Amino acid sequence: MAFVFIFVVVRGCVATQESTEIRKYVTSSDSLLSESSALGNERLQATLADAGGDPQNVDAGVVNQVANESELLYEQALGNQEVPTEFEGADSYLVSSLGIRAEATRDLANALETPDTFQETLADSTESYRLSDGMLRNHYFPAVGSSLESVGQVQDQSFLEEPPPFMDYEETGFDVGLQNAVGTRNDPNALHGVEVTSTTVAGQDLYPGGEVVLTGDDVPTFSVTVTNGGEVPETAVPVEVILNTSAERQAQTATIERIDANGGTATVEVSGFRPGEVDETAEVTVEVGPVQYEEFTDNNTLAGFVTFGV
Repeated sequence: MAFVFIFVVVRGCVATQESTEIRKYVTSSDSLLSESSALGNERLQATLADAGGDPQNVDAGVVNQVANESELLYEQALGNQEVPTEFEGADSYLVSSLGIRAEATRDLANALETPDTFQETLADSTESYRLSDGMLRNHYFPAVGSSLESVGQVQDQSFLEEPPPFMDYEETGFDVGLQNAVGTRNDPNALHGVEVTSTTVAGQDLYPGGEVVLTGDDVPTFSVTVTNGGEVPETAVPVEVILNTSAERQAQTATIERIDANGGTATVEVSGFRPGEVDETAEVTVEVGPVQYEEFTDNNTLAGFVTFGV
């Protein structure tokens, strides 16, 4: 009995230590991303906007500071020796995205020495920033979620807040080559990815694995919100809702005409379903895409249940 007691205590201590290490990694990663986001949104974007579209008016000192601090964040992520084994894959995306931002900002700082090339460099750097945004949204955050699931610490996702894009690229005061992104829509090297952000049925939220109870005159109409986590706009995005009642399998589709890149959202309604029997609980699957060249599709589907009450 003493041996069993010691074994249980030791195992519990190991589990607690592992849980603490994972939480520490998640919170430190969130801190790195928050600092990086602040560098872009609060300092670099403001500096560019203040220049009024003239490269010679850009404060080189501020841009150099942002480049220096971006490089420090990248080095900090690169040198992290305390990455839990389960998160090594996710961490590579974090390191890469911070590295991309650091290099793009350094290029921007160097370009201020020759103002004639600044506009072109800014357009190139903006594409790199978009690439880092898509890498985080499409790959890093889903990978972290999967890793937390694998170790049974899904609740720790609350410690990791998804930051906004590095900048609001339309508010820099410069032409940052937004049209170039449209040209890369069919580029297999660009990041592509859409996900089901939220779904409501007759005005009630349907959560993954959750249940919505319809009563009275409630009509099974689904309102599906989709987010584009890629670096280019997506058009003609298909959305399908499947309702499996005891009598039949019903599938209805709708198409979203366009979703802007880097966190753009769009909502579409899917209707035309026949209600099931009273007190029947039917399985529901909501699926978006996949869009062309999309690699990560785990977040394209939401599954839950609808019960047809009295």
